[in-house]
Amino acid sequence: MTQETAKVIVNPVASGGKVGRTWPQIQQILAQGSLSFAAELTQYPGHATEIARQALDAGYRYIICIGGDGTVNEVVNGLVVEGHIPSDVVLSIIPGGTGSDFTRALGFARDPAQVCRVALGQNTRLVDMGEIHCLREGKPITRYFVNVAGLGFDSEVCARVNRMSKRIGGTIPYLTSLVITLFSYTSKDVLITCDGEQREGRFNSVIICNGQYFGGGMWIGPKAAADDGIFDVVILKDMNKLEFLINVPRVYKGTHLTHPKVESFQAREVRVEAKQRMFIQAEGELIGEAPATFRILPGALTIRV
Repeated sequence: MTQETAKVIVNPVASGGKVGRTWPQIQQILAQGSLSFAAELTQYPGHATEIARQALDAGYRYIICIGGDGTVNEVVNGLVVEGHIPSDVVLSIIPGGTGSDFTRALGFARDPAQVCRVALGQNTRLVDMGEIHCLREGKPITRYFVNVAGLGFDSEVCARVNRMSKRIGGTIPYLTSLVITLFSYTSKDVLITCDGEQREGRFNSVIICNGQYFGGGMWIGPKAAADDGIFDVVILKDMNKLEFLINVPRVYKGTHLTHPKVESFQAREVRVEAKQRMFIQAEGELIGEAPATFRILPGALTIRV
């Protein structure tokens, strides 16, 4: 099977069903191009991972993902074989989810027709990927991400977002969940080991950035680059509720890094341990809890751009 025979994985419920409504238009555009493809719609959480793995086993080497960051995360995890994605596999992303923050940092257009032209093109770019070793229901698991992973407050906000309707899309579900979660959340006592250097304290969140944006447009890692072979780590220290809310607008502008209770640095491997239970999200999906180790995998994924 040639690279130009694509497997198209569609999450029809992404962004409150918007992807499902636009899929006929996207399908028509792809069909008018020179690309041969077979499409499959996801039916339940985790289905995109299964479809991606089955596509790989069937010989597909060009995968097109249509959905949000969570769908991209599922597809990427389905493409990993024995700790890496085969070098001849190419991924194309047609964004259509609630946030689509990873493609935002890569400069992708939001118009489906424009992005379809990218999918029909030949330009590619190597990007890094993050590997996570953590616990889920007491058992060790390994997961992968391409954009942003977070522990603490951030993960609990994402859990609440996923329980809400995403019909509105964009940043509103995340911002609403952020405010609600703030009233019940307490910071954690955390030990962070970054490339062998330890930091200890009471922290609100620990954010591991490969990409720059999360939460539907929050510019959490303005200095991060998806192809520089290193994470940008952002630590939000213990803030009171009013202090936290006042500084939320700074995250959208990327100016939060100058706040005295925000610390940013780079690392290739990050270990996070917490005295209290601390959940982990990756690409907006709750995946497990600390203790956790995050490791950068440089140039691990080829994306069509």
